[in-house]
Amino acid sequence: MKSGRDKDKDKESKLRRRQNTLRLAACSNLRSDIMVSLKEGKKPLSELRDGLEVSSTTAIHALRELEKGNLIFQDADRAYALTTIGEIIALKLVDFVSATEILKKHETFWLEHDLRDIPPSMLAKIGDLSNSVLLTDTPTEIFKSHTTLTQVLEDANAVKGIYPIFNLEYLTIIEELVNRKRIDVELIVTNEVLSSIEGVVETEEAFKNVLRAPNFTLFAMNRDENIKIALTVTDSVFYLGLFAFAGNGNGNGNGLYDPNRALISDDKKALAWGRELHAYYRKKANLVELGY
Repeated sequence: MKSGRDKDKDKESKLRRRQNTLRLAACSNLRSDIMVSLKEGKKPLSELRDGLEVSSTTAIHALRELEKGNLIFQDADRAYALTTIGEIIALKLVDFVSATEILKKHETFWLEHDLRDIPPSMLAKIGDLSNSVLLTDTPTEIFKSHTTLTQVLEDANAVKGIYPIFNLEYLTIIEELVNRKRIDVELIVTNEVLSSIEGVVETEEAFKNVLRAPNFTLFAMNRDENIKIALTVTDSVFYLGLFAFAGNGNGNGNGLYDPNRALISDDKKALAWGRELHAYYRKKANLVELGY
């Protein structure tokens, strides 16, 4: 059994190894760039030097440090490549760079909105949204976000959505998609939104036909669970709206849905991120069968 002194030494040793690896991989832009570049495949010094726009001397110095840390190696052809450890760290570096890019590019959007209903597993992949564009209403385009979403829905060939807000126009478009275009629509709503849908369905026969359609599926969250995420993922577009912070938080919001700003993307990674978020909440929701 180890003494307290030996345990302290082990702790210091682990901390030192961790600090050395962090210093090598993350505390130098050049070393980070080299590892990210080598993630594409092995490269000779000349290709690394020219791609990173540095001198041979500067590149060699960084490469030697990475070699000492067992993050890269030189093969028989004198080309540089990542070790197995380097491969894993390079993946994390790419994730970190992508996450930093999207968070800083739209910094105010993230700071002023409530992210608590985005699960940690999805926040860890937030870099997948790095190619998203922020839609913002302006004095000359005061309904830019709303108009864009209606256009996205109208052009869709498949729809997966999370809707904690109710808008009759969206419901009308979905009726068109389901009954006339015959595309698959799968929605997750809160109980409050479900009550609003039921109220409309009671008086409108066309919406009853939506609920009967085999290509329409409706899920509802538990009564005490509200989602502060408005998500639409079609076959080709990702669209994400959020709620403002209530009270202080990192902003001075009123806790209501922000209809004036949203993220949109046609990037494959963003689409996959949106589908995964939808699947996460679908597992938590209950299938709705209204019996019409």
